Amino acid sequence: MTVAQRPSSRGADPISAPGRRAALIAAFLRLATIAAIIAGYVTAAHASAGVVGVAGGTVVPPGTGTLWLAAGFFVVAGACAIAERVGSTGAARAEERRLRALLLDRTFTLARTGTPTPYTAGRLLPLLTDSVERITNYRQGYVGTTIGALLAPFLTLTFIGVAIDPVIGFGVMAALPLIPAGIGIFFRFFRRASSESRRARDTLVDSYLDAIRNMTTIRLFNAGERVEADLARRGEANRRAIMRMLAGNQIVIIVMDGLVGLLLICLTAGLTTARAAHLAPWQALAVALLAVVLLEPLSQVAGFFYIGMGGRAAQKAITRYLSIAPRMLHDGAAAAPSTVANDGATSPASAAPLITVKNAAVNYGREEVLTEVNLRVERGERLAIVGVSGAGKSTLLALLRGALRPQAGSVQVAGARVDAGGGDLAQLRARSAVVAQTTWMFTGTIADNLRLARPDATAKQMWDALERAQVAADVARMPEGLDTYLGEDSALISGGQAQRISLARAFLAGRTLLLLDEPTAQVDVESEDRICAALAGLGPEYTLVMVTHRPALAALADRVVRLRDGILEEVSDVHAE
Repeated sequence: MTVAQRPSSRGADPISAPGRRAALIAAFLRLATIAAIIAGYVTAAHASAGVVGVAGGTVVPPGTGTLWLAAGFFVVAGACAIAERVGSTGAARAEERRLRALLLDRTFTLARTGTPTPYTAGRLLPLLTDSVERITNYRQGYVGTTIGALLAPFLTLTFIGVAIDPVIGFGVMAALPLIPAGIGIFFRFFRRASSESRRARDTLVDSYLDAIRNMTTIRLFNAGERVEADLARRGEANRRAIMRMLAGNQIVIIVMDGLVGLLLICLTAGLTTARAAHLAPWQALAVALLAVVLLEPLSQVAGFFYIGMGGRAAQKAITRYLSIAPRMLHDGAAAAPSTVANDGATSPASAAPLITVKNAAVNYGREEVLTEVNLRVERGERLAIVGVSGAGKSTLLALLRGALRPQAGSVQVAGARVDAGGGDLAQLRARSAVVAQTTWMFTGTIADNLRLARPDATAKQMWDALERAQVAADVARMPEGLDTYLGEDSALISGGQAQRISLARAFLAGRTLLLLDEPTAQVDVESEDRICAALAGLGPEYTLVMVTHRPALAALADRVVRLRDGILEEVSDVHAE
């Protein structure tokens, strides 16, 4: 029995090197903003002191140049602040895309290698959405600015200590460690509230998705009220966990603002008053203005719980998931996504058959589904596979499309070979395009679903594929055309339209080997006729392998084979059973 791996929260940093550099740049820009503000305050204080002196008739005014210089410093501060915000936001969005791709790749790799994990769909969904947003907002938008904000008082007081008065500057600096120490204490004290909130949210998402997936079963067993009550209970638990976390956040804000802020201001004011005899008027005004900068770290406290602790928890969750190592294949290497430039199925005709299956066998643990199956399919051939339900037709197609490894024998498709001992299934998958009995459509637009097969497809290429699949006219009549929203499980279009869009997606992939698993089983007669017409209109460069029970689809075949008791045998006609 295979035991699911226990993932660890200690692992490589999921944030990329450019992402970490972006956080450092944000910290530098925050410090540059503070430095420009300091220079602006000091220059403005000096100019104001000069203007006051003129009013008393004792000092020559510094001139308008000093005021313009102060204004220039404030403009620089504003530009640095804008650059920080724009840069951190852009870096966060780029890191989101990279992290989601990394998590999806790990998810597919774990599934492809059969690695058991404790992660259900309900746990993966918040990991791919909410957790990714939280970690990027934390690392790109919060960490850098917080580092800059924490260093800002030291920069300010160093300037005061060196340029104005050492007693004020370095005396107040001695109290600064209270800020990070206070934040650290509250982080430990309220960390449990943040963890409980995340667990309650994940549990609610898991239960809600489970209820949606099993809506029909719930209705059949009249369990709606019971499921509703359970969801309400979990929703209330989630609400209470969120409110406990927010209450802790408010306590932190009140304590840090009230105690630390008041302490710094009072200490600065007291030392300034005590040193008044040693200060020029403009210096005292400058210290008063710069005291505002000392409170800069407190501006980050408001985001401490929602961004800081939430981001750290998300980082641990993502690191824990990425730490799960894919199970090694028989050849000693985990399967990796294929980067094949030429899929082989689009190569010119050659003497070698496109598909060769030799003595392939599959056993699901009860009895053999396929027993020493041998099959040869030439380029350009159209083959129909028929047989009673449970004969192993879909299993054979799964071997051909690289979704299943044979337990004996070998499968070779367009030069890519796998057997029980090794071979990369991803290479096999790259050789064909598949149209399944169940139409897999993602929530999004028609264009979104088509571009799954070819991300760089143009509008013209998509319309051409839809035309070949006999569904372009239907899409053209839709108000939004390619941008038509399909809804959950493509609920906003008919089953026949969804299946033909799936066929168009296979055409758009650019592969000339098409594997079709009962593509007309779930559609009406009109849609079946259109699908058959689309397949009949394909050129001789296309090779079709079709699993079917329907005579209309089997009639398109050049050759028919029947699976019976795990054995493959030739059939003399083109009529399905």
